[in-house]
Amino acid sequence: MKKLLISGLLSCSLLLGGLVGGHKAEAASKGEQAAKVGRSLIGTPYVWGGTSPKGFDCSGFINYTYKQVGVSLPRTAADIYNVGKPVSKSELETGDLVFFTTYKAGPSHVGIYLDDNQFVHASSGADKVTISSLSTSYYAERYIGAKRVVEDSYWKYSNGKWYYYVNGVKKTGWVKDNGKWYLLGSDGAMKTGWAYDNGWYYLNSSGDMRTGWLYWDGNWYYLQSNGKMASGGWLYTGGKWYYLYSNGVMAKNTTIDGYVVGKDGAWIQ
Repeated sequence: MKKLLISGLLSCSLLLGGLVGGHKAEAASKGEQAAKVGRSLIGTPYVWGGTSPKGFDCSGFINYTYKQVGVSLPRTAADIYNVGKPVSKSELETGDLVFFTTYKAGPSHVGIYLDDNQFVHASSGADKVTISSLSTSYYAERYIGAKRVVEDSYWKYSNGKWYYYVNGVKKTGWVKDNGKWYLLGSDGAMKTGWAYDNGWYYLNSSGDMRTGWLYWDGNWYYLQSNGKMASGGWLYTGGKWYYLYSNGVMAKNTTIDGYVVGKDGAWIQ
């Protein structure tokens, strides 16, 4: 019986895993959100010391765009350069900050990387917020590095599966997001249905871990507060006693250890 149940659990997990999509909102990273804000400001005049849509200098533009997505940064390009995680040019992602040495030594100009080797910035040369290429000789010669300035976690939907990233790195195992637990496989794909991890757990179609009573395939199961399926003994919950077989199925309409349990599974006292 136990082997049949486990086989059924695995089949259900595989089946439900193929049904996910559209239940969870794919979130843009804060870097992507900041880049979107930056794009919306293209054409804004360049103003030395400017920090608002009336006019920006390079660091004022960065401060404003990131503030719109809830991230506070230092005021100058040189100080911003001391924040965050260094990123190589080959690993740039949308929202990373790219730095240049221009009118003085050290980081004196900064922009927001977009994609395809392009970045948006408040340019004194163009006298406005504009998009430029890292390949342009002027910027290629003056490029000194890039930083990822936020601890970013977000979901991505790819090839019919959900994945969870932190700072661009795909995660595996258990992760907690917005107060809920999710289980990610060794390939990073979010699991749904029954899944085994030193015990049986049930993940809803949205991927979050289930607790409490679960009715599945004609039987009742109980998932403890840590998500693990209870089995092999008596369980007290909701002011009543229940008995769970070794395969997790709740007993009903029978006698266990001399105690009669009713059709609802509760011990008849």
